[in-house]
Amino acid sequence: MSGSDTSGYYPTAISLTELPSVEKRMNELIAMIRSYLRDTPELNRLIAGEETSDRMIAYAIADTLDDYNSTPPFIGKASLTGFPSLSLLRLGATIYILESVAFLQMRNMLRFNDSGLSVSVSDRAPMLLNWVQLFRAQFERKVSRLKTSINIEQGMEGIGAFSEYLPINGLFLSGY
Repeated sequence: MSGSDTSGYYPTAISLTELPSVEKRMNELIAMIRSYLRDTPELNRLIAGEETSDRMIAYAIADTLDDYNSTPPFIGKASLTGFPSLSLLRLGATIYILESVAFLQMRNMLRFNDSGLSVSVSDRAPMLLNWVQLFRAQFERKVSRLKTSINIEQGMEGIGAFSEYLPINGLFLSGY
């Protein structure tokens, strides 16, 4: 990202707010995720530049936020600046980026054979989808544990998500 002009740069879901802290946080997260993926021009030996644009990383971050917020229990909305786990956000964004790269690989896959010489182009999709499956299971497990523990903490304070057992057992309030 060069310069300070970011108009039209972030996905609509993120650009709805004009808080400078959100833009700063997004830029920090994009840099962190790009570093984690090792997607830098000096490390990409087969392609020029970066494989994943800053915009695609921002979309992946937005998808991760949406995924987290739409997973039960619904204990409040996590935001870009208040996400409860940085490593979880990085893992989720990585999943969405790898899925996107796998789609591109599948769309551009080409195999040809000439006089006994076989060549494949863009044939990394199966390997990428295996990584996505591994990371997705890890992500779902971590989200479940994190949301359960946050819900328990909030429940102890009286603000957690209500249990489906409430009609059976009633409401427990300390001191009564």
